[in-house]
Amino acid sequence: MDEMQLPKRIFFWTLVALFWLISGLIVGYTFGYRFSFEKGIFIYGGSITVKMTPRTANVYLNGVLSSGSFSQLNGAYHISGVKPGKYLVEVKVDGYQDWSKNITVHSGISTEFWNVFLVENSYPKVSYDSAGIGRLFISPRENLAAFSEQFENNFSVKVLDPETSEIQSVFSSDEYVFTNDEKENIEWSPQSHRLIIPALKNEEKNYFIVSLEEQEILDLKNISQLENLSHVRWDPKNKDIIFFMSNSDLYRLDLENTQNKKLITRNIAGYDLSQKGLFYFQLPEGIVYRTDFDASGSPVQITSSAPENMSDNSYQIIVYDEDRIVFLNKNRELYIYNKGQENTYFRKLADNANGSQFSDDGKKLLYWTDNEIFTYFVRVWEVQPTRIENENMSITRLSSPIKNVQWTRDYEHALFMNDNVVKMIEIDNRDNRNIKDVLKLNSGSVLIDNFSDGNLYFTDKNEQDQNSLYSIEFPRQTSLLQGFLPGTNN
Repeated sequence: MDEMQLPKRIFFWTLVALFWLISGLIVGYTFGYRFSFEKGIFIYGGSITVKMTPRTANVYLNGVLSSGSFSQLNGAYHISGVKPGKYLVEVKVDGYQDWSKNITVHSGISTEFWNVFLVENSYPKVSYDSAGIGRLFISPRENLAAFSEQFENNFSVKVLDPETSEIQSVFSSDEYVFTNDEKENIEWSPQSHRLIIPALKNEEKNYFIVSLEEQEILDLKNISQLENLSHVRWDPKNKDIIFFMSNSDLYRLDLENTQNKKLITRNIAGYDLSQKGLFYFQLPEGIVYRTDFDASGSPVQITSSAPENMSDNSYQIIVYDEDRIVFLNKNRELYIYNKGQENTYFRKLADNANGSQFSDDGKKLLYWTDNEIFTYFVRVWEVQPTRIENENMSITRLSSPIKNVQWTRDYEHALFMNDNVVKMIEIDNRDNRNIKDVLKLNSGSVLIDNFSDGNLYFTDKNEQDQNSLYSIEFPRQTSLLQGFLPGTNN
């Protein structure tokens, strides 16, 4: 009897041992452990997380299609239990240009890519009846676009509704032409009911305020009774108030009562508006002050020092808030004032800058020269790839001129034009930077990424060799079903 039960007991305990061994292996595998046959030990794996546009893309590791999971919570594709080592990560989908990076996966660490943007091989274009278009300005609140046109001696401004393709003429003149100052443009009121139109007559500046609702046109030179006008801006909180400069003096004007004109301050180089107030660059000391929009309170000093070069004191300022201010003069010297979390910095960023743009959260600054694009990190960035405060980084350098530089809506890529090609580059500097061609144009001059309607607007020569307006959906929206079924294209 005992001899018959012994094999059964051995068999039973062997099954128990196998059960616990397999269970342990399954649990270990679930928690990311992998057996290394080279080392003969279990190794705790790492993971890779990719958030990509479009979501239908496939992720490959060293050329092999991965089997990960898609999280509807954060819209990211996650691959767990990746053995530590070097990998080529590729993101691919039919109809799009590939994205790739060489990475190193470390034990117990997730390597994350939160802004993988695939560019399509081609985009269908929408054209608008806008032959002769010059400059373009998108309404910040409503889906409207204002653009200038010049036909022989006639200068006009029209408003386009991209949804209906309806175009309305709102201004026309045989005496004026549109401004030749590239830093000035048509400006919409905060409620999108009026336009400021900068114009020239015999090389002298003037501005026209056009009411779309009442079809009324105001001549700023006539109603202000001032000369040498410049820098006309809307009050961000009052739809009937504008600010402007005459020579070096700053004024506030009520358009509903044009006799109500108020001198705010004298002898300034420039000013800017934010939700926290009006900021101006006082001369000759080169200090920035903030005051209320109605200038009823005492000015508050913001900076305690000036840019190091005040021999050219023509500085214009771009204000994100009172802790983050950019300075740019006519000699193209660019400075940043950054009251950071760790220190206060006032430093020169470039000697030949053409422009700059803060990210929407104020944590990054994009700026550019004729041939190079940079990013300055205003605040600590803890999401991979991490960045430190006051870090300055070159994004790309090209031999031919760069223009129309701007953030994309994720503020992790930059759009720009080079040799009549619209390009997009990521600012993630891990391994190579992916730079892709978005559009090839005949003779592009305007490029605007309109975040509100998801379209990229640009001008190009039409079949009659006239400058006309076009748009593409960028990025194009995928269907709801595709969003829940990533990785279905091989």
